[in-house]
Parts: sequence; C-alpha cells; structure tokens
Amino acid sequence: MMTDRRSSWLELAENLAERVRTGKLQPGDRLPTENELRNSTGLSRTTVRHAVAEVRSRGLIKTVPQDGSFVLGSGGPFQLGPGESVTPSTALIVTGADGSIRTLAAGTRIVVDANGCACHG
Repeated sequence: MMTDRRSSWLELAENLAERVRTGKLQPGDRLPTENELRNSTGLSRTTVRHAVAEVRSRGLIKTVPQDGSFVLGSGGPFQLGPGESVTPSTALIVTGADGSIRTLAAGTRIVVDANGCACHG
C-alpha cells in the first residue's frame, strides 16, 4: 500500500482523514488500534504514530490515554445566518442573532463562500 517511507505517514493520515470526511468513520467511532493499522498497512509503529498525530492535529480525532483514538468528526454542511457568530473552544459554539446557542463538534472547519456565506465542511 505505502511505498516512500517519508510520505507513508502522510498517505496514511490522508486515508484516515478521508474516512472521517466520507463518514466511513463516524463521530465517536474508535480508530483502528496501532497494531491493527500496522498489520493492515505494513508500516512501522513510528510511522503509524506520526500519521495518527497528524490526523489529531487536524482536529478530526482525539486520543485518550489507555483507551485509543476516537473520531470527533469533520462536520457537515452548516450555514451561519445573519448576526450569528462562532467562538472557538474544545467545540465550536455558535451564537444566533436571537441568542440561541448551538454546539458543533471540535474539528469543524468554517468556510466562507464567494457570497460571504459561512458554512462548515
């Protein structure tokens, strides 16, 4: 599966991130263990750890010592309405113009389109 050792960790990280983005790994799902990833890819422990650290740095997973790594999610389509704002935290808190509050999963990315509409994806 993987060829160049220097990019193997990045290829594995991209694969795991894609599985989160496409919903193959859902929020709350446990990532395969280090050993499972090593066995399925043939990569070294260090390479697998590097890949998992990369996915964690993207905000897609969290690692719980002695428990494993769990999917936080990549978020789905989400529109911010007029007067709404977003406050970064462990999760994203969206405050509506009417004072309502919504919480989005950590790792949600906010994107502003060409029309100035903010959505996450």
